[in-house]
Amino acid sequence: MGNKLVDLKDARFVIYDQLKIADLFAYDRFSDHSEETIEMAIRAAEKLAVNEYYPVNSVGDQSGVLYENGKVSVPAVFHPAYKKFCEAGWMAPSESYEVGGQQLPLAVNFIGQMLFFAANQSLMVYSCLTHSAGKVIEIFGTEEQKSKYLEAVWSGRYAGCMDLTEPQAGSDVGAVRTKAIPNDDGTYSIVGNKIFISGGDTDLTENTVHILLARVEGDPEGTKGLSCFIVPKIRVNDDGTLGESNDVTCTGIEHKTGMKGSATCSLAYGDNHQCIGELLGGRGKGIVTMFHMMNEQRIVVGLEGYSMGSSAYLHALDFARERRQGSAFGQKTGDQVRIIEHPDVRKNLLVMKSYTEGIRALLLYTIHCMDLMEISQDKAAKQKYSDLVEVLTPVCKAHGTEKSFDVCVTAVQVHGGYGYCQDYYVEQLMRDCKITTIYEGTNGIQANDLMGRKIVMRGGGAFQTLISEIQSVIQSARGIEGLSSYAGDLDGYVNLLMVVSDQLRSRMAGEDSYLAYSWASQYLNVFGDIVLGWMFLAQAQIASEKLNDIFKARGVADKPAQDGIAGSDPDAMFYTSKINTAKFFIGAILPQVKGKIDAILKNDDAFIKMDDRFFMD
Repeated sequence: MGNKLVDLKDARFVIYDQLKIADLFAYDRFSDHSEETIEMAIRAAEKLAVNEYYPVNSVGDQSGVLYENGKVSVPAVFHPAYKKFCEAGWMAPSESYEVGGQQLPLAVNFIGQMLFFAANQSLMVYSCLTHSAGKVIEIFGTEEQKSKYLEAVWSGRYAGCMDLTEPQAGSDVGAVRTKAIPNDDGTYSIVGNKIFISGGDTDLTENTVHILLARVEGDPEGTKGLSCFIVPKIRVNDDGTLGESNDVTCTGIEHKTGMKGSATCSLAYGDNHQCIGELLGGRGKGIVTMFHMMNEQRIVVGLEGYSMGSSAYLHALDFARERRQGSAFGQKTGDQVRIIEHPDVRKNLLVMKSYTEGIRALLLYTIHCMDLMEISQDKAAKQKYSDLVEVLTPVCKAHGTEKSFDVCVTAVQVHGGYGYCQDYYVEQLMRDCKITTIYEGTNGIQANDLMGRKIVMRGGGAFQTLISEIQSVIQSARGIEGLSSYAGDLDGYVNLLMVVSDQLRSRMAGEDSYLAYSWASQYLNVFGDIVLGWMFLAQAQIASEKLNDIFKARGVADKPAQDGIAGSDPDAMFYTSKINTAKFFIGAILPQVKGKIDAILKNDDAFIKMDDRFFMD
């Protein structure tokens, strides 16, 4: 197949033209890289995703994960692809040379992950969780723990997973009951159960390292009493060899709507009182330790959802260009035309294109800010990028996954009845994508985080950092022909966002805070669309400059000749498409936020009056 996974031309536009990733090469960490090495990495990822991950995806979906006698077997066809992924160094390409990484910019790594997730989400989930497990060991582990686990995890010999959820402690992490009993040698005996653990057991690797949240006996209730532990499935000897079983048992797997090739496990620890854990990150510091892993995962989950939407859009576009149905618009008879020529289908495709490109830009921008935050020496610059990452993380996760799921649903609609059948890939993409709106903190939790924590951080300073960045782009776009009115429109929506944010901050501190939080998800939706409008306006400016450069190079000044080039030259067509997509988003989609903001500002209290007595059976 061709690449129906990710529009790499657009991804390259984001990293090279919008993010100016080449500026990173001046820093020691990235000095070995160039556009050539980045292109090698992108092409290698595309080849692996298209040739190895994608072909076995549907097979894995059909066969699913097998659970027998307490053991999990992933689809057999996953094993060769996973081995090639590990051998190519994709488990930790952005990590330092010292731990086996390639020190690639995070945005480049994300393009690779986009391809792998779009090609085979079920298989890729094992890898992304493994990386996060390794990262938390690198940051919080002792030298002995790093020596013991890090190379094995980041080479892919060991899998990694995150063990939080319990039947009574899903999103309510503080209700965790799994116990850790101190031993004389400094280790802990672990006793308890976890559910919904993605990658909780697998035969892809020789061992699984569980990063587990538990409460040391006698420590306080709630989140303050939680600690984090490394719990290997098989104990690891001091020399790195594998020892005996560590009394970690998979008691069953979930039979899910989608992601059938990914093992979602129920786990029991210490049924035979032989489960040993190692404290990670300090006693009582479990939330700090685990949330570092979760924060990485939240942006990755936004990427995961986006990747499903990206592939769904490209498959729908391909289908709409080939499928013929109905006469041309306005005619009752005549030859059947491609369905992309019908206004409803074209509108659906443009909405899908808009959200796919906007979310891609937002994800790559946010992860790029993480690189800039790490390498910046200036304190103010570090604070700026930290603010942006903090505020945009819940938007990446929640808005990215919600709108990407909508794209998948619309892709099924574009396919018509065919889309509802398993013969077409979009059906699986829709099923696989839905979970991304739920795990790593449901989208409702992300909305609460944005409204209750992020916009009030540093007395509103983090929020203001983002607003300043948006206003800077608006100001520069005002002087560009064809974009000035769109810059003005976006400015108006940003002003409304500041008004509604101020009002919500006031309400959250008052007596009607419960009603205020009922608007959190709608607020995040508004916030997310305005942020995407910012991404599009920035891109439209760059595309306008690039397009003008093409016209100047051709010596073309008159409008008809420019239109001719814009409709025939591949680069000119791309930049023209960029500008038109930005205008469509700001002019046709973004106006919807005004009605949503009006509803929040009105603050109708019928919600409060409608308590559970009035929800009739």
